[in-house]
Amino acid sequence: MDRLQRLIFSYYREEPALQQLLQPLHSCRMRRSWGSVRIECRDDGHLEEVSALLGYLREPLAALDLGRQIVLRGSGSRQRSYPMHVPFHSDQLA
Repeated sequence: MDRLQRLIFSYYREEPALQQLLQPLHSCRMRRSWGSVRIECRDDGHLEEVSALLGYLREPLAALDLGRQIVLRGSGSRQRSYPMHVPFHSDQLA
């Protein structure tokens, strides 16, 4: 498990149900590059599984300001990009 994966699992360490839901991340390779977090998936089916978890990935990565977007890559040249900004509760009070 790389550092970014450990970060995400550590963020949800007190929620075992979410950790179980995040299991597809164990098969990914994650790295930071040029203001984005790149997640390399095994194949297109795996990309769909990880894409469904995007809401859970954004919060810990954005909280530490690790980039501006999340890029998911599947087999071949298939790629999806998602913005990382998540409004926090304190933003809603202003």
